[in-house]
Amino acid sequence: MIKALRWLAGMAVRWGGASAAARVLHAAATTLPERANRTETQVFTVTPPITVYVRGSQCRVTVSRGADPRKVVVRVNLVRAFGLELAAEQDEAGVYIVARQKPVVGRLSRAEFSIAVPAETHLVFRLTPGDVVLNDLDGMLELPASILAPAAEAVPGEPPS
Repeated sequence: MIKALRWLAGMAVRWGGASAAARVLHAAATTLPERANRTETQVFTVTPPITVYVRGSQCRVTVSRGADPRKVVVRVNLVRAFGLELAAEQDEAGVYIVARQKPVVGRLSRAEFSIAVPAETHLVFRLTPGDVVLNDLDGMLELPASILAPAAEAVPGEPPS
């Protein structure tokens, strides 16, 4: 099925441009069965303070304070899971979660994370693009201005800074 999607997208790009390819991918995504979705839960036993690092594209991350101060619970709902590769690992410093999109078919997929963390957890997100929802926030949250600034435009002929 994935080979057929790639072939269709390739033909659409050759004959109708990028907008035709987008229409083909959208049509394929709306006809996929529900079994293309997947839900997983992982529980990590930790010793606070720790860091939870999440990296992904087309992700929505909801973070809440967990009931158990020694556990990080990660629930992920993968929508059209065939287009994503998911990895989660742990070391003494923290828990690392990565949702990587596969070429071509990854544009159809999306990951929705629900993460329960202890109160003494440092959170790091690298989402391109994505949404972050913080539940049960009590205290001050400070975000640098650069997080909301538009991306700098690249100047042709100049190396990126």
